Amino acid sequence: MNRAERRIRALLRQLAERDFAVLSDLGGSPRRLAILAYVADQHGFRYVEAHRVGRALQIHLVRTEHADTRPPDSASVPGLRPGTLKPLPETAPAVRLFRDRIELDAMAGDLSVRSRAAIVTGCSAFTSLCCLAAGWQATLVCFFCMDAFFMGFLYLHVVRRRRIARRVQAAVPMSG
Repeated sequence: MNRAERRIRALLRQLAERDFAVLSDLGGSPRRLAILAYVADQHGFRYVEAHRVGRALQIHLVRTEHADTRPPDSASVPGLRPGTLKPLPETAPAVRLFRDRIELDAMAGDLSVRSRAAIVTGCSAFTSLCCLAAGWQATLVCFFCMDAFFMGFLYLHVVRRRRIARRVQAAVPMSG
C-alpha cells in the first residue's frame, strides 16, 4: 500500500467514526489537503475552515445532514487517479476551488504579530549595525532600501490574497 492509499484509508476511517474531521499536513501543502477535502466532500462532508499550527496546515470538515453515516471502506475514490492523490481532468476544477479556499483561509492567519515583529527587529538590527560600520548617511539609505523591500513583500502578499479571494468568489455563487 503506497502513501496516497494510506492517507485516503486514514481519512475514510476518520470520516466513518465522527461527524467532523480535522486533517493536517505537516508540510503545509494546500494541494494535498484540497484533494483530501474533495474526497471528504464526495462522502458527505463540507469544508469549514483552514488554519496554520506552526508549520502544519489543518483543515476542518463537518458532516452534512444528508450524508451517510458510514462511508464505504475503499481506497479507490471517483475523480482521482488510482493509487495517487492526483485528480482526473474533470475533477481538477473542484480540487482547485478547494485549494484556493484553503490557501485563502490559511493566508488570513499568515503574517502574524510574530512575523511582523521579526521584520521590524531585523530592520532595526541591520540599521544599527550599518550605523556603526558606515555612518548615518549609509544607514539612512540602507534603512529606506530595506523598508521598500519589506513593504513590497507585504504588498505582494496582499495582492496574492486578493487574487485568490476573487477566484473563490467567482467560483462560489452568491446566494440571496
